[in-house]
Amino acid sequence: MNTNTNFNLTNRAQNRDTRRRGGAQRGPVGQRDPAVGPARSTSGLPASPQQTSQGGKADELLHSHEQALEKMRGEVGIRYDCPIRPGFGTLGEPVTLVANFFTVKITKSLIYTYRVKVEPTRNAKDVQRRLLLLLEQSNNQAWQSVKSSVAFDGRETLVSAKELPQPTQISVRFFEEGQTPGPNLPEYIVSFELLRKWDISKLKQYLHCDVDINDNYDISPLISAYNIVLQQHASSTAIRVGNSRYFGFPGFKANELSPGLTGLEAFRGFFLSARPVFGELMINVDVCMTPFYKHARLDLAYEESLRLSKGATLQRFAQNVKVTTTYLGYTKRRTLLRITPLSAEKTTFVKDGRQVSVAKHFQNVHDILLKRPDLPVADLGTATRSNYVPLELCVIESQPFRGLLNDRETTNMLNHACKSPAANFDEIINQGLPSLALTEPKASILDEFGISISKTMTDVPGRELPPPKRLQYHSGSPSVQPAKGSWNLTNVKFHTGASVTKWAVVVLSDGYPGPSDEDVSKVWTGFREGCKRSGMTFANQDPTVARTAQLPRQFQDKDRSKGIMETKRTIQNLVRDNPMFLLVLLPFRDTKLYPGVKRICDVELGIHSVTIVLNKVLKNKGSQQYYANVALKLNQKLGGINHTLDVESTRWLTTKSTMLVGMDVTHPGPGSKPGTPSIAAVIATIDDSFTQCPASLRCQKSKKEMIDDLTDMMLERLRAYKKKSGFLPERIIVYRDGVSEGQFDTVLERGSEKDKILDAFKAIHKETKDLVEYRPHLSIIICGKRHHARFRPKDQKNQSRNGNTRPGTVVDRRITAVYDFDFYLQAHDGIKGHARPTHYTVIYDESGFSADVIQQGTHTASYLYARATKAVSLVPLAYYADLACERARCYLDGFLNSEQLSVPGSSSRKGESKGKRKAMAADEREAAKQRVYDAALQAWGQGVHPNLKETMFYI
Repeated sequence: MNTNTNFNLTNRAQNRDTRRRGGAQRGPVGQRDPAVGPARSTSGLPASPQQTSQGGKADELLHSHEQALEKMRGEVGIRYDCPIRPGFGTLGEPVTLVANFFTVKITKSLIYTYRVKVEPTRNAKDVQRRLLLLLEQSNNQAWQSVKSSVAFDGRETLVSAKELPQPTQISVRFFEEGQTPGPNLPEYIVSFELLRKWDISKLKQYLHCDVDINDNYDISPLISAYNIVLQQHASSTAIRVGNSRYFGFPGFKANELSPGLTGLEAFRGFFLSARPVFGELMINVDVCMTPFYKHARLDLAYEESLRLSKGATLQRFAQNVKVTTTYLGYTKRRTLLRITPLSAEKTTFVKDGRQVSVAKHFQNVHDILLKRPDLPVADLGTATRSNYVPLELCVIESQPFRGLLNDRETTNMLNHACKSPAANFDEIINQGLPSLALTEPKASILDEFGISISKTMTDVPGRELPPPKRLQYHSGSPSVQPAKGSWNLTNVKFHTGASVTKWAVVVLSDGYPGPSDEDVSKVWTGFREGCKRSGMTFANQDPTVARTAQLPRQFQDKDRSKGIMETKRTIQNLVRDNPMFLLVLLPFRDTKLYPGVKRICDVELGIHSVTIVLNKVLKNKGSQQYYANVALKLNQKLGGINHTLDVESTRWLTTKSTMLVGMDVTHPGPGSKPGTPSIAAVIATIDDSFTQCPASLRCQKSKKEMIDDLTDMMLERLRAYKKKSGFLPERIIVYRDGVSEGQFDTVLERGSEKDKILDAFKAIHKETKDLVEYRPHLSIIICGKRHHARFRPKDQKNQSRNGNTRPGTVVDRRITAVYDFDFYLQAHDGIKGHARPTHYTVIYDESGFSADVIQQGTHTASYLYARATKAVSLVPLAYYADLACERARCYLDGFLNSEQLSVPGSSSRKGESKGKRKAMAADEREAAKQRVYDAALQAWGQGVHPNLKETMFYI
């Protein structure tokens, strides 16, 4: 086989670079790491226990998959670039699982995809969407002749079970819902341009690892086409959120998240997506839930918001929410741009050369006498042209809410969403398949495409990996053996306890009445005793205790800037005495004061801080468990080590000196100022205990997923490793979080993250001036949590106490990728709801790790998380990267959680053409974003204070 063959995987970008799957580019290291074992099975391919557990077709598919990959590996050799699966794991106790995947049979040999074109072109998405809906409802003879055999995504792609005559053009008259069609309404021509004729036999060859090596066959457009077909019924009858989730099915009751007209409600729906696996196509169906706005009149919601927030603006409804109006005699959907500061009586515009108020205009033109002309008006226009409508004439549609839930809403959301695996799987079978029209008698569109879907979920072979044999604490502590993914600290002291010589307590006086001196003393005393019980040492000296002045109430100090300034003054006075850390006592959880405190301590003053919420700890009467949990964080911050793993569990990392790295990027959310930066984090171990993991943080352009300054960040981590260990690591394993399947190739592209890491190796070599080039073995593993694969043990004896799979469950067969080196691992104990495993994919591997080594190594590493006495769902280095990103968000809180709305461009450019006005408005918006970005960078400054940079300040 030609070693430059390119096998394109589904969900990968269609426009791939010139890299080839053959993997001839081995670089300077070109040897498999002997410490991690062979990359492929040497067993001669006997049937494993997992293969024989189900028998029949499933057994044949599993055995055939291993044989096909074995043949391919033998022909292409060792590959570092997008490695083919090196074999299947064998460690652990076999267990048969049920997965929410359904097999798909396809009898049609050909299907066709078309591009939908509308002329004249309409840029407005709402107009385009309405126009294409009218096409679907059209009685046009040409459309009726093809309608039953086509599926349409409602945007620009049509999939047909038969070839359409070319050209196919259909005339569509545009009118709004409720509007009377007439000859004076605009008319559009919708045409279909053939994109590709698909031979399904090629798909079947691909799924059986039998593709033509010269074909460069990319199945992702075909999988997208089948998704359009499979989702056709749902997309026309339900509310689509994203590409594959559907809500609002008949008979599904919404669950209230928060009361009142300004509250939210949770809709329960279903996820549906086609997934290629070895030998066949499957569909993944899952239960999902998302928050929705309540259907309400905008004026009533606005007034309610004013009452509840004591003068605050209606932030949640002030931007990008869809509203409907009917004052024109028909229903028109528009996007709310903003709510103006002036009332309908005082908001004016120029009409026929005269200034007229909005209230007067609606009385004169629409014969509507406003009931509340004193309320502000909604601007339903664009950045270049305002369109003022009174609030009482606008209705908030029931639609997905894309902002941040408050604490109460989050709790309610979790309570509604958390159902047992059995309940979720029953709902998928009994309600999901019928609602999505995947079963008879509604599956007529599927019949046209020769598609039939199994009515039963797929059995999947899994394994339960063993936990670490023991966790190592202080030498005088008893041996700790984890059970069911967790353990406790009874009679156990930290492996290495930090020593505290001097510390201080700051009490934020933010409430009436504030905590008494006695309560404050009880809390810091209980905290200190909890730390000492865990193995930390404290000098025989009480802390300095200081209180802030009474902070302004929140309705008086909306962004809490005055309260934060007072807190800073108090902390500055304490820091003069050089305490090792501050214990900050918050009266209650506050989403503004907490980030303010962290910014003051981490960025401005450079002192460690731990926070305790007084009402929580006093309510629990100083729970020892609470103090022990805080001690876990403090000990790591101060350079201690909570626990390590036994030698055997880390042997895969210690046969060569290894640095574990975690990487993540967090992006500004819906409540952020446009232009707010994204934040990247790179976390890395510094020695062979794999416990202390300092961080590098950077700001970068908004919404950019790939890490810009990765070379400098990796260089910082390599320097820290060398400073602590005295040498540089021979092997680096990167766990990259936050990258979707479609971005895997982007991580490996020339000049992207992989190359930036390699550049860091070159840079550290120049600094060390060693004669031998520094070039460690590099492996990159993507961690995915945003997937919908769920499992349930088939036999009740293999279930956890709430019906979940048990900790250590791993799946790498039957529903995994055809070629990729991926697996699902549930390292944690799913205590509440349906446990979600993490999907790991090895996209680059110079060490040639075997499946068993990576799977068991990642599993045991999940027991190293310092903030808990349990295995966690995500490998700790990636978890730490997420924590560091969240901490860094505190430093830009005024930008990420802003009450300031984006201001539309000027609409008073008389004499300018419409196109020029739009261009100028776009330039203004970009300039405004750049100003926000520059201001954020100024607020960020040098980032984390030098005193804390090489510590786990973020934990």
